[in-house]
Amino acid sequence: MSYCRRPFVRWAAVGALCLSLGACAGRVPSPPVEPVPARAPVLTPQQVLATLHAREANITSLKGLFQADVEGSFSPFSHNIQGTLFYQRPQSIRLKGFTRFGGTLFDFLLNGRPYTLHTAGRRYPMVGRVPDFRPLGNLGLPVQLSLRAVDVLLGRLQWTTEQFREVRVANTAYRYTVALSHGNESNVSVLQHVWVDHSSALIQGIEYYTTKGKKLVTLTVSDYRNVGPSGQPDSVVLPFSIEVKEYVTSGSVRLEFSELVPNIPVSAKEFEFQ
Repeated sequence: MSYCRRPFVRWAAVGALCLSLGACAGRVPSPPVEPVPARAPVLTPQQVLATLHAREANITSLKGLFQADVEGSFSPFSHNIQGTLFYQRPQSIRLKGFTRFGGTLFDFLLNGRPYTLHTAGRRYPMVGRVPDFRPLGNLGLPVQLSLRAVDVLLGRLQWTTEQFREVRVANTAYRYTVALSHGNESNVSVLQHVWVDHSSALIQGIEYYTTKGKKLVTLTVSDYRNVGPSGQPDSVVLPFSIEVKEYVTSGSVRLEFSELVPNIPVSAKEFEFQ
């Protein structure tokens, strides 16, 4: 009986070996596991401020062409406005808006703290000093929102490292909480959430809240481009799209720049009313 079983056992062993070899031959080797790149370390407040200060320091003057989209019942202007921007360090800003036919709709001039606003249909200008925009009446809010946008454009955000309270990590950005106070540091009046891109350290947005969490204003910054004087290497990165929304009266101003030219001579006459 044992003699009869030997061929069967021998063939069974050969069959098992063939099956084993076939299974190995048909198996697809697993691809090598790629190491997961480590997340970049969180930018420190000093690094965020250094990026802003570098942009501000690199801009001595600026000329720009923009289209402004104004929404809200606070503004007597049409929704779409063509305009120009002139800036000269340290604190001279001129914003002009035009009608479709090229007439001047408004002309705002800021020299340091004193400001002047000419509007179509008014014989005399409105004057005041920053930060009091009450002399402008219902025009005060769109002027303030426009100046906030220009400050972000130029990197003129007056923060200190001590005002940074915490940071949270999102998918593509860090969110910093900045506390703004009047007088001493314990008297916090406004909280800001500042969104900063992981890789470029450029600001994507700023949200203003009361200490009780009520949203006041949001700024959305996008379309960053390298710009520079004609014929020279690009040297400054500037946002070509800035939107500012105010939630108390539901107004907004959106500036879309078609041209921004930094660091070319700007005539002193651009900051004088004729």
